[in-house]
Amino acid sequence: MSRKIHISIFIQIAVWVLVFLFPLLFIGRESDSMISLPRYLRACILPLSFMILFYVSTLWLIPKYLFTKKYVQFIIIEVLLAVALVAGNYVWHKKMIRPQMMEQERRVEVGVAPAGVAPGNVPEGVAPAPPARRGPSPVVFFIRDFTSMAFVIAIACLVMMWSRYLRIEKSLQQAEEQKTKAELDNLKNQINPHFLLNTLNNIYALIAINQDKAQEAVHQLSRLLRHLLYENQDNFISASKEVEFLKEYVNLMKLRLSPNCKVSFNSNIAEDEGIKIAPLLLISLVENAFKHGVSPIKDSFISIDISQNSENITCLIENSYFPKGAEDKSGSGIGLSQVQSRLDLLYKGKYSWDKGLVEGKEGEMVYRSLLKLYF
Repeated sequence: MSRKIHISIFIQIAVWVLVFLFPLLFIGRESDSMISLPRYLRACILPLSFMILFYVSTLWLIPKYLFTKKYVQFIIIEVLLAVALVAGNYVWHKKMIRPQMMEQERRVEVGVAPAGVAPGNVPEGVAPAPPARRGPSPVVFFIRDFTSMAFVIAIACLVMMWSRYLRIEKSLQQAEEQKTKAELDNLKNQINPHFLLNTLNNIYALIAINQDKAQEAVHQLSRLLRHLLYENQDNFISASKEVEFLKEYVNLMKLRLSPNCKVSFNSNIAEDEGIKIAPLLLISLVENAFKHGVSPIKDSFISIDISQNSENITCLIENSYFPKGAEDKSGSGIGLSQVQSRLDLLYKGKYSWDKGLVEGKEGEMVYRSLLKLYF
């Protein structure tokens, strides 16, 4: 914000410097005119009028009347102000500038009659002074300067309207960001209980089967909770930390699996490349694989492969498919819908997700989820 203010001030100063240098284009164009500080200062009355009109309009009239839809009052006050400035310019020109111009025109240079000599008494070989030039009529003067004032008012309105438009756009953007953040926070708050519910269900089952494994599961759960508490506060975290979290979760889930279920977990996410990913985005995919890919009596498998290249991070999960019945309440069934919502919020236009049943190598049905997150 401070940088934008400095840029705005610099632009205004540069514009007004150019405006106040404009009179120099007309001073000294004639052979009998010279550039001098007093002459320049007398010619600056018009740029000064422009500055007064511009800042009175932008700082008071436009915000108070135009932006509050008091159009009649705005037009009347602007016209009166412009007329007053034009009248002041005319009086200044008539009292200060015009006499000085006439005095210069009466100066006598080489070949011109001396001052105070009547044209009829000019010595031989000396030309009389040229007749004094008359300035523009009051009507022409008024129309010319009032048109310039109207142009300044138009510029002031455009500047203020553009500035207001930018402020409104910024406010809308901030409101949209706050809405998105609120939606993401709500999804995170749903993910944590969902994850804990599935994990506690597994630990509960282990208590009746193997208390030693149940104790180990509680220890692993504490490490996972530490990740939830300290690594899950931002919208994006290190991809290597998220993969490490998934490994811990997979090891926890494997404690209660029977020998007929084969689980493989592979990843090649580099730790030092600074690649970021949304936290807890992939955990729902892994949970879904354990929920629908494990059978207590039949051979089953879960394959998880997470890789990266110069363009994207790829998460490929394949598992045998054993759909749960309506009576199975493990988990809330909202995991994949949460993933879709978060992808639309955080990776809109920068992801692809193909999921569904495909035919496996031996003709069995396999559930396949292929998610790609593009940098």
